[in-house]
Amino acid sequence: MKRANVLITFDSHTPYLAYRVRELRRALERRGWSEVVRMRVVLLGAKEASYDWGEGDWEREYGGVPVTVLTESFHGLGFRAYLSGAAVRTCWKLAGELIRARPKLVFVGGYDRPASLMTAVLGFFFRWKTGPMHDSRFNDAESYAKKIFLEAVKSPFMRLYPFFMCSGRECVEYTQFLAGTKRPAYYAGWNVVDNEGIAAKGADGSRDGELREILGLGESESFLFMPIRFLEKKNIFRVIEAYDLCRRRMDEAGEPVVPLVMAGKGPLKEEAMRRIEARGIGDVIRVVEWVPYELVPRACRLSNGVILASTHDQWGLIVNEALSAGAPTLVSNRCGAHELVRNNRNGFTFDPYDTGHLAELMRALSVDEELVAKLRSNASKSMEMFSIDQFLEAWFGVFERYGLVGGTGEEVEASGEELGEVLES
Repeated sequence: MKRANVLITFDSHTPYLAYRVRELRRALERRGWSEVVRMRVVLLGAKEASYDWGEGDWEREYGGVPVTVLTESFHGLGFRAYLSGAAVRTCWKLAGELIRARPKLVFVGGYDRPASLMTAVLGFFFRWKTGPMHDSRFNDAESYAKKIFLEAVKSPFMRLYPFFMCSGRECVEYTQFLAGTKRPAYYAGWNVVDNEGIAAKGADGSRDGELREILGLGESESFLFMPIRFLEKKNIFRVIEAYDLCRRRMDEAGEPVVPLVMAGKGPLKEEAMRRIEARGIGDVIRVVEWVPYELVPRACRLSNGVILASTHDQWGLIVNEALSAGAPTLVSNRCGAHELVRNNRNGFTFDPYDTGHLAELMRALSVDEELVAKLRSNASKSMEMFSIDQFLEAWFGVFERYGLVGGTGEEVEASGEELGEVLES
């Protein structure tokens, strides 16, 4: 087993994690720190039930960083994980990896997983520092109310961690509410994507014919795009209601209807299709399978706008991807990624329960070509302050704080207002 002073543990493989680790490795090499900061990745499972990223050459995916996979599948989300025998076995395997490696820093996926808490507790005895990579906020869940007593229970567990890698301003505020302001919480330490790579894919029209066939669209046909998992929190039925209202208003005004394409899978997909047919709008709401991951940026870019309408969502990486690809976005204000959106500049935010407002926004992106062009022109540049550059500065800030490197790292604990400055420039 290769020695490492930095361990990065996560639920399972994702291309987002691989990209961040790969870019971190490259940045360390550019600064001459690759022999000083020696990294390993430990995946609790090869895959996770909600997503299927396929098989891969792990070390190639992660830029040559050694990767250890503990189990076939990850089972550890939510409070039920504490009652799971699989989670206990995974924790046991992870404890063995940690004790053998004796790292100086450990980055863990989430603060409330059994494996994360175990890692933090072991860190007290074996003298490593543990920091969660997370995107939790005050209102990111609707399955239970975040009442005072629940936060009081969370707070002492959060204080087990000496630092936090956060996604956005609201995540920083929530983290420091629970853990205290003395523990650094890094604003862009998580949930960044390959903005430049996605922009390039969004501009690549070489497979447009194939993509339009997948989406059920004619050549040059405009559309609204909603790539989702068909789950209750994605607010699918209210989106259908809002779109039906939008269509009726457009019919009354004599405006051409722009179809809505819902792409994905999940337990509510068949029910969604039944409701669409019951409303008689099956010709204008197209429900299709997952779009291949590599074609999602182009699908976003071709659309008049990308919609994420969740009633609760810790973040929503499709917002990063849509904006990076150059697409206007309509984003629920209950999604963490709403921080990336500036109304009437690169998209709009809305109350996920207000179907009338969402209908008007859909209509605006369907008929107002000048508005769509303006939002599109601002989309990519709005991501300049939430990119791999800020991610790397945050991680180098941790490396510097705990003595792995010296001198050039910056601690990014910004409020997020820089996004507005970029859009105004």
